[in-house]
Amino acid sequence: MNFDRRDFVKGILAIPVVGTIAAVFASPFVRYLKPSSGPTATAEIFKRPDKPSPVKEISFDINEFAGTWDFKYFMFQESNKEYTSVGEQIKTIPGVVVRTPDLEGYPNFVVFSRVCPHLGCVFNYVPVEAEVAAGYNYTPPPGQKVFACPCHLSVYDPMQLDTKGRGKVVSGPAPRSPFKFIFKVEDGRIFISSLESGGIS
Repeated sequence: MNFDRRDFVKGILAIPVVGTIAAVFASPFVRYLKPSSGPTATAEIFKRPDKPSPVKEISFDINEFAGTWDFKYFMFQESNKEYTSVGEQIKTIPGVVVRTPDLEGYPNFVVFSRVCPHLGCVFNYVPVEAEVAAGYNYTPPPGQKVFACPCHLSVYDPMQLDTKGRGKVVSGPAPRSPFKFIFKVEDGRIFISSLESGGIS
């Protein structure tokens, strides 16, 4: 069999292509055979859940909520551990604080994530009953205020508790109540420290 110069050049040029294809197919196999780089790569990582931590605690002076049903929107940031070169993932969650009717003469509050559990839209606090009735196909009881999602019209009642103590779904397609924030009232301020865990918020 005779090879001319053209065949020789073609053969030389084909070597990088063949080598690249072989490396692509061999890489997963080699990684499968190579053990992990030590216990920290497996056992330590999955030994305990990585709980998000707040980037910055949110707080309000309770005097900002002078009357029943006064409210404030806020943006809460939490850091989630990431096992890459980045190290962490920062998630920003819209929230709302509402002063509900007082308990035994003391201010009472609810603090919720505004992420709708249906498809992740951001819902609103709607204190005007007529607006809820006209725009969300739900008429709240007299004097009652609600959260309402403008995307698919889910409505949540912050005064009605579901089995987990959250604002109950009273209308719409939402499968559950929104997540609530963990908070405390101390020294005349509301301190919002974290979001309750569970699922996508």
